Amino acid sequence: MRKELMKDILLITVGAFIYAFGVNYFFVANKLADGGLAGISVILHYLFNFNISITYLILNIPLIIMGYKLIGGQFILKTFYGTAMTSLAFRVFQNYLGVMEDKLIASIFGGLIIGIGLGTIFVGGGSSGGSDILVKILNKYFDIPIGKAFLALDFLVLSALGLLFGKDIFMYTLVGLFISTKAIDFIQDGLDTAKAVIIISDESEKIKDEIMKETGRGVTILNARGGYTNDTKNVLYCIVGRYEVTLVKRIVKNIDRKAFMSISEVSEVLGEGFKDITK
Repeated sequence: MRKELMKDILLITVGAFIYAFGVNYFFVANKLADGGLAGISVILHYLFNFNISITYLILNIPLIIMGYKLIGGQFILKTFYGTAMTSLAFRVFQNYLGVMEDKLIASIFGGLIIGIGLGTIFVGGGSSGGSDILVKILNKYFDIPIGKAFLALDFLVLSALGLLFGKDIFMYTLVGLFISTKAIDFIQDGLDTAKAVIIISDESEKIKDEIMKETGRGVTILNARGGYTNDTKNVLYCIVGRYEVTLVKRIVKNIDRKAFMSISEVSEVLGEGFKDITK
C-alpha cells in the first residue's frame, strides 16, 4: 500500500507540472484559456493581471473544504495534494511562455500537453482540483451525470472567454480542450484498448478452436436460444487486442460465412493477456 501511494504521489506531481507547463507555455502565452477553475484563473489574469498560481489556489480552497465534508476519502486528500502541486507548478512556469504566430498550433499542442498532464494525474488517482470536486458533488447529491456536469462547467467558462475576448479565442480554446480530452483518454487507456467479439455460428466449436490456436486468447462459450427460431446455439465471446480483430474476422469468414458477428470497443481490460489486475 505504501509503495502504491508513493507511486500515485509521483504520478500526481509529474502530471501537475506537465499540465501547468502546457497551460502557461501554450495557452497563456497565446491568450487562450483552459476549462474549469484554471480557465477562470487565466481569464482573471488577462483582465486584472492576477497571479494565476495564487488565484488558482484561492479558488480551490473552498471547494476542497466542501469536498472534504461532503465526499471525504482518499480522493480529496490526493486532490488537495494535486491542487497544491498544480499551483506550485503554475508559479514555476509563469515565465515560460511560447508565443506563436499561429494560435491553432498553440491550441493543438497545448491541448496535447495539458491532456497528458491531466491524464497522468488521473492515473495517480487524484485530480488537479477545481471543477473535478464540484462535478463529484453534483453527481453524488443531485445525480447529475459527470460528463454533462463537466461539459456545462466548461461551457460556462468558454462562453465568458468568448464574450470577453472574441469568438476566435473561444474556438481555438475549444479545439485545445477537445484534444486534451482525447489525450487524457489515451493516457488512461493506453495502447491496451481491446475489442469484445460476439460470434453466433453453427460452427462455433471449429471457430473457437481456431481463435484460441491463432491468437492465444481465451474464448467463453455461452448457451443461448434464438428468439425467432427457438433453437439453442452456442455463442462465443472473446476479447482480443485491436490488432487481432482482422485475424478473428478472417477466421470466422473462412469457417462460416453465414455467422453473425458483433464487435465492440472495450475501454479497459484487466487480467491474463492484457493489463495486470494487481497494478
